[in-house]
Parts: sequence; structure tokens; C-alpha cells
Amino acid sequence: MNKTTIKGLSAAVLLAGSPLAGAADLEARIAALEAQLAELKAAVAEERETSGPPVQQAAAAAPAVEAQLETLTIGQNAIEETLALSHITKRDDTWFRYGGFMQLDTLVSSYSDGKPAALLEDFLVPSLIPVEPVSGESDSYQSTNMHAKSSRFWFGTETETDVGRIRSHIELDFILSAQGDERVSNSFSARIRHAYVDWQYAPGKSLMAGQNWSTFFDVGTLPDLLDFVGPVGTVFERQPQIRWTSGNLQLAVENATTRLSLPGGGSRIDDGEILPDFVARYNGKSGDLRWSVAGIARQLDYEAREGALESGSDSTLGYGASLAGKWQLGSDDLRFMASYGNALGRYLGLNSFNDGYIAADGDIETIDQYGLVLAYRHFWAPEWRSSFSLSMSEASNPSESELTGAGLLAKAYRSAHANLWYTPAPGLQLGGELIYGTKELEDGRDGSLSRLQLAVKYAF
Repeated sequence: MNKTTIKGLSAAVLLAGSPLAGAADLEARIAALEAQLAELKAAVAEERETSGPPVQQAAAAAPAVEAQLETLTIGQNAIEETLALSHITKRDDTWFRYGGFMQLDTLVSSYSDGKPAALLEDFLVPSLIPVEPVSGESDSYQSTNMHAKSSRFWFGTETETDVGRIRSHIELDFILSAQGDERVSNSFSARIRHAYVDWQYAPGKSLMAGQNWSTFFDVGTLPDLLDFVGPVGTVFERQPQIRWTSGNLQLAVENATTRLSLPGGGSRIDDGEILPDFVARYNGKSGDLRWSVAGIARQLDYEAREGALESGSDSTLGYGASLAGKWQLGSDDLRFMASYGNALGRYLGLNSFNDGYIAADGDIETIDQYGLVLAYRHFWAPEWRSSFSLSMSEASNPSESELTGAGLLAKAYRSAHANLWYTPAPGLQLGGELIYGTKELEDGRDGSLSRLQLAVKYAF
């Protein structure tokens, strides 16, 4: 073994002493060090009877490699233990991940104008807030409801291939289930939240296909609330889509459906659109401010039939725009969202307003709508935090002469949230939240919801 070889091996030992790389890199580094160690030991054994600096250097280098190998092995064991605690494992070239949380919600609610639909007892759905009847006579209603339906579980994979990184993700929860009741077993069925594959074919470039948050919705700006959704003025949508990402730019085609108000009251839903919803979004960052701007173009469509005969149909285009952001203020943050358009419809506040209406002549007419959200999160201490949120949304509905029964349409919503979270241990959260929400109809009738929500949550 010559001096050059020994110097090279010594340099390798020094390079191996750099900070530990990721788990995927550790296996290769340990294998290389084992090979170096074997070579050094062989050289020392072969030239044991020979004196001189080369053998002395080799003999000196071997313990260093052994020590480095031991350090990396300890590091590998530590990372593997951390990955196990994080529910991340590896098989061949694929990483497997899973997680979720268990949550028990207790909701003590008071409604100003009567008993609500059952879904409103699980979380705030603005359109379901009861309003006073036309007669003007109504009684308030109080209730207490406990459920674990918002608990969820997710599973994902990640594989490095010759054509890039491929990720998959599927997630389930149990809310909005039509199966089950509260009389005996409370056994509600699971539903798909997310199910998608994401192919990162180049650095900063990816193609995602499946059910995911709408590209129009910047989920990172949603306030840190106990309620399942939260503010009445937020954009909120998950749906099947194909999304292309290049750096900060995202373009998507997403599933289309139309919900329209009918003359005389009521609504209809149509899924016969030829065009998908088109979404474009740009994500930016300026100092401690992270922001996004998004636009959507939609085809609103309906086709009514009586037997095999067409009795009416129409199609029109609509749009929406949204500006959202999160401003980091040390450990605290300020979150905001402002949305406007003539076809926000089902994208705004859990379909608080319809996408438009069918006029007397059978044409689809759109409705200008907007939503606003402002929320501040404050950490009182590392384990104590609070969020305060104010939100509103409104629609410019047609007059009674433009649409019979227009007075029955929702005109405006308001909501306020204030909470306190306590995190006594990693993953374990105890919280309480005060919620107030109102709904106003075009004819002036209104109703309100007051609620105390308590939650015990453990994320794993």
C-alpha cells in the first residue's frame, strides 16, 4: 500500500466525519467505510513485518475508520429509531409513511331559531344555520353533541426512480357519513379525503393526479381552529384534478359540477359540463410573508329533461379570484384570505351560495359574491396558543322580479372564533373554542348560532 493510497483513505475518513446525511445516504456511506476498513486491515496484515511510515499510517488510519464506522452506525440506528417513531419505514427503494389523529369533539350549541339539520351539530356549515320562519314565530334550541368523526388516518409512499420521485397519498376520515346512528354503536363509515399520486419529474416540476385540495384553495392560510372547517368566508374545496407545478406556478384542470337556484325556490345540481374547472395559482414569498394569488374559470351548465324530451338547457362562463397569505410574526402569525367572483358558488364557505340561478327565460345568470377571512394566532407559551378569527361573506342576489322566490336566498354570513389550545406532550392537544355565526336571507330574516366546542386530540 503506497502513501498516496493511505492519504486518500485518510481523506475519505475526514470526509466521512462531516454531518450525518439522510437515512438513504447512510447505507451507502457505511458500506464504503466498511470496504475502506477491510482494505486497511489487509494492508496492515500483509506488511506487518515491514517497518516504515506507510504501515504506521495505515495502522493509525484503521482505528479512525473503525471509530467513524461506529459513529455512523450509531447515527443510522438513531435515524432508524426516529423514522420508526415517525411511522416511516423503507423497503427496497420505497419509503412508507402513515399517520393521522384521534379526536373527540364535544359541542354545546344554542340556535336562535329552532332545531338545525343534523350535520350542523357536527361542525359549522353556514348554510344550515336555522333562520326565523316566515310567520316570525320560532323558539331557540339548545343541544350537546359528542362525536369522534373528524378522526383520520393517512398512508403514503415515496419512491426514487430513474424518471424522478413518485409519491402517493390516501387519507380517510368519518365525518359526513350517511351510515350509522347515535343510538347504539355510533359506527360511522369512512370516506375518502385525499387519494392522489404526485410525480416530481424534475427539480421544482411535478404532475399530480387524483383527489386533493383544490388548487384554488391555499390550505396553509386556514386558521388554526377546533371547528372542522371554520370561517364562513373561506374558500374550501377538495376534488379530483390534474395539477402541473413548475416552481411557484400551478395550473390545474379540476372536476366540474353546477348548483343553481330555481324560480320559486329550491336548487338543482348538474354534472353534465363539457369543460372542467380551470385553475391557475402563483405562490410567492416576501420576507416573512408567504402569499398566493389564484384565479378560476368555470362553465356553469344545466340540461333539464321531461322523459326523453329536452325542456330547457343553458351554459355560461364564470370566474373567481382569491388572494391569501400568512405573515409570520416571530412565533405568532397573521392569516388572511380575500375572494371575489361571479361563480365562486360551491367553492366559498361550503357552498354557502349557489353558483348562479336559472332565470324565467331559462338562461343561467351569475351572482357576484365575496368572502373575507382574518385570523391571528398567538403563543402564550410553547405549550399554550390561541387563535382569533373574524370572517364574512355576501352575495348580490337578484331581485324578486328577476327570480321568483329570490327573498329565500342567503344574502350574508358572519362568524367569529376564539380558542385556547394546550399541548402537554408531543401530539397531545386539549382545546376549547367559542364560536358565533349568523345567516341572513335576502328578505331580511336571520338566525344565529352560539357554540362552545371542546376537543381532545392526539396526533400520531
